[in-house]
Amino acid sequence: MDRQIVCFAVPSFELALARLHDPTLCSRPLAIALLNTARALLREVSAEAKQEGLAVGMSLDHARRICPSLHILSPNPSRVRTAEGSLLRVVTRYAPVWEPSQPGSFLMDVSGTGRLFGPAYDVAAKVQQTVLAQYNLDGVAGVGSNKLIAQTAATLIAPSELYDVRPGSEQVFMSPLSVRTLPGLHQPCMRKVLERLDDLNLCTLGEVAESPLDALEVALGDYAGQLSRWAHGIDSVPVLPPTAQPSLEETVWLDPDEIDDSVLMGRLLDALQRLCRTLRSQRRVCGSFALAIRYSDQLEVTKQERINPETCWECDLSPIVSALFRKCVRRRIRLRAMTLSMTGLTAYAEQVSLFAERPSREHKRRARAQALAVALDQLQARFGEQAIHYGRNH
Repeated sequence: MDRQIVCFAVPSFELALARLHDPTLCSRPLAIALLNTARALLREVSAEAKQEGLAVGMSLDHARRICPSLHILSPNPSRVRTAEGSLLRVVTRYAPVWEPSQPGSFLMDVSGTGRLFGPAYDVAAKVQQTVLAQYNLDGVAGVGSNKLIAQTAATLIAPSELYDVRPGSEQVFMSPLSVRTLPGLHQPCMRKVLERLDDLNLCTLGEVAESPLDALEVALGDYAGQLSRWAHGIDSVPVLPPTAQPSLEETVWLDPDEIDDSVLMGRLLDALQRLCRTLRSQRRVCGSFALAIRYSDQLEVTKQERINPETCWECDLSPIVSALFRKCVRRRIRLRAMTLSMTGLTAYAEQVSLFAERPSREHKRRARAQALAVALDQLQARFGEQAIHYGRNH
């Protein structure tokens, strides 16, 4: 059975969301960049800004010199996550297997769904129309027999357009395209490959496909085989759904916004206690811990720490929370939200020592802290969470 892959994407996704939220931005040259860093680079650029000569990856200072009227927006990850969840509800309606490729972009394997939804290009058109009607987001869609063809086709068209590459015409489709069209060649590790192709004057994928493989191996080394397959339109990588990892997460919303460190740490330790109680009830331990904070100006900062050995006790995780908090909070601006996340959850395995050892002072202190945590779990399960708290949390 021939594979049928659809790539649906909303170009300049964050900018499209910003314009949807504030219609006054629709005709202005816009870009997404971090405003609090000295060497900020443009992450997304609107069509109006591209006409002024701006491009993704350009430094913010250089962009402002070229286009003084450029309006810079800070990234808004929470808005992106919410919008991606909305798009995903549409994608999963038609695709049994899907893969996120970048913000606002999804790869869908619709092979074998023809009797339900029709040909792949009909599925792509339905997804486009549904997203436009429900969320007012204008997307592009590429259809092909593999991920490479579908993604490449989606980058060649404007919003509301659909590009269908029929099976058997992959090499004809790829031949006239520039080698820089390939999504995989924009990674930093491929920079030398692009320079070598420029030196050899191999500008199009058709020229690469016509070059003997042994000659390419002399010039490009280990990358030659992969690049030759891409130039012929061959891509055997399947659409891989995101792996579902067990995790726990709790968000502390601050209303009004807060800047007092002692109050913020108290709220975090309360959230940590609830997460640890859940872990113990599930007889699990966590191997990775993360803290994400959101400032009042919507800037988000995330820090993560590996936990070794894995644990489910507040006495082990409290110092890590304090350290992550100090790493995250570098600006004297009020916070709007804080999120604690636990990942790498595994079953709790009790291992007792074969021979009795004389407990050390640290061992006794840790045992008392664990016994206190268990007692608090029982009290709060019986009388409610507000019945008793750690004094340092308030």
